[in-house]
Amino acid sequence: MNVFILEVIKSIDGTLFLETIGIYSSHEKALKAIEKLPPESDDMVYNVDKFILDDPAINISGDPSPKDLKQLMDIGIIDQLVGEDGRFYYELTDLGNEIAKNLTIQDLKDLRNNEEP
Repeated sequence: MNVFILEVIKSIDGTLFLETIGIYSSHEKALKAIEKLPPESDDMVYNVDKFILDDPAINISGDPSPKDLKQLMDIGIIDQLVGEDGRFYYELTDLGNEIAKNLTIQDLKDLRNNEEP
């Protein structure tokens, strides 16, 4: 069974905060709920994510695809490091930190619009 999580992403003094504000049984119901909320603004955006009920947790520190990592390294956003344990680790470069620091609500809206079917 799928569930749809409604989140609000707020920017407060340049820092982004995410809060879950609803859980719905369909994407349509989540979108209807947004209609009853204050409109999005330069400092706030809504996001709906789909999850499978009782599915294993998503490991956000898991391994991204090698192609994605290579692209990020090629454009100078991340550097690859080898830890004392012999595993690969990645960290943001100065450019990556600058991009992350300057990420705005509008950037999130643009990313969302590019991902929607």
